[in-house]
Amino acid sequence: MFIDDIRTDKSCIRISIIWIYHTIKLVEDRVKKEDIKMKLFVKLIFVANFLFWGGGFLIAFFQFIAYNGFGDIFEYVKPEQLETHVKIDSIKETKTIFYKYVVDQKVYESKQSIYIPRIAEYDFYENNVYYNKRIPCLSYIGKQGFKLRSTKIDMCITGFFFLFIFLIYRYADMDKWIGVYTRGEYKSSRKK
Repeated sequence: MFIDDIRTDKSCIRISIIWIYHTIKLVEDRVKKEDIKMKLFVKLIFVANFLFWGGGFLIAFFQFIAYNGFGDIFEYVKPEQLETHVKIDSIKETKTIFYKYVVDQKVYESKQSIYIPRIAEYDFYENNVYYNKRIPCLSYIGKQGFKLRSTKIDMCITGFFFLFIFLIYRYADMDKWIGVYTRGEYKSSRKK
């Protein structure tokens, strides 16, 4: 009788060990699935950031070219039909000119703002609207340098964030951070 109890205890222990082993395997499989989901999510986030910041940089770069940032490639002329509306904000000290112009029976609308003390410096007056002959939706008021400055700023901002995201993508230990956020692990997955 005593021997039967020992055999039963051994079989219970075996069953318990097998059960624990399979439970651990199940947990590991779930963690691996969570890791795969998280890796996919992180990749999607990086792809979205690359598209957003890279696209923003390309748009700003092409606008820089279109506004003659590399020389007089495009011709800018005054529109024949021009309608303007001026709004002055005394709190922010800005003047905003809303304008519409017609080119080939198509109406284009735009606006541009400037800090009031710089109006004379940039020749920023209602009647000084120019548009691109080849790409009529591109226009500026006053001196062309003012619009070029904004495209340079756009290129710098979007280029900085694109570089920032690229450096994180390239040099960050993604497996470590995925482990931190999915399992609470703080050890690095890189080998030293």
